[in-house]
Amino acid sequence: MITFFLNLYDTINSFLNSVDFSRTILTLKLISYAISFFFIFLIAVLLKKSEATWWLKEGARARQAAYGPQKLDKKWQTVLMRLKKGDEASLKLAIIEADNIFDDILKRMGLPGIDMGERLRQFEPHELKSVELVWEAHRLRNAIVHEPTIEISQAQAEQAVQGYEAALKELEYL
Repeated sequence: MITFFLNLYDTINSFLNSVDFSRTILTLKLISYAISFFFIFLIAVLLKKSEATWWLKEGARARQAAYGPQKLDKKWQTVLMRLKKGDEASLKLAIIEADNIFDDILKRMGLPGIDMGERLRQFEPHELKSVELVWEAHRLRNAIVHEPTIEISQAQAEQAVQGYEAALKELEYL
């Protein structure tokens, strides 16, 4: 019995030290490299097709994709049309809608906060140059919402909408 195991050991040892074993290992390595490269190529193709390379997109294009350029333009045109009407109800509604559009964009940007005021506090003047204009417009919007009898002029409404527009252009949404 011991001679059987010794013969088996010698056979295995001679095979492992032989040229045939080296060729077998080399063949297995080459096959595994080929399979690995195939799967890496397949992963790259699938990522490309699934648009999972979103991090490669640039600023405005990514921003527009997040909100939708046609949708934003249509909403902003509605605000401008209300502003042109000139009656007080339309002016107030234009300011409220512009504020809602801007707040929605701040939410989509992932800024934390319960309301727009908290989200707006995330900006420093050097990050968003028109932040003060937005603050003024937002204060006017709050006055309109909380004091329905407040009267606003065409100039006030235009200034508020221009503040939101400046910020949207600065953030490359318009």
